[in-house]
Amino acid sequence: MNMRTLFHSLVYLALGIWLGALVFFGAVLAPIAFSQLPPLFATPAAGIHAAGLIVGGSLVRLHWMGLLCGVVFLAVVVVARAHYRSIIPQAALVLVMMALTAYSQFSIIPRMDTARDSVGGNVDAVAANNPGRQIFDRLHRTSTRVEGLVLLCGLGALIATAHWSRREI
Repeated sequence: MNMRTLFHSLVYLALGIWLGALVFFGAVLAPIAFSQLPPLFATPAAGIHAAGLIVGGSLVRLHWMGLLCGVVFLAVVVVARAHYRSIIPQAALVLVMMALTAYSQFSIIPRMDTARDSVGGNVDAVAANNPGRQIFDRLHRTSTRVEGLVLLCGLGALIATAHWSRREI
């Protein structure tokens, strides 16, 4: 295997794992958890809370996977930089993805946890006008938007990488 093939493979692998996990999380895991778990509990609020715990825990792991994939992508760019300068725009997009992921992991999620704890641990068990729930709901919307931006940047990086790969052949 030549170095170009190795670099291309690692770049696609890093982007593919990250984007695949994002799509799986948003299109499969979260919807199934929130539709299938609540009926299994005595109260809808308890089922939604259980689904939220599963989705929240999965999101933390998704973030760590994404950050690792970003490191792999950037390491390849650093090693291959002398040969492939045209990959710099993709690297910038991956850096944005990593920054957004870190913002979600280290800022949004801890504040969501604090808001959830402030209402006794289950936001769906309190009224919609409860200040703790309102904060949680606002942060949840922000989290969803941030993950969407990560996905859009990732798709841009993937498309640019495919274009880059064609030019390098």
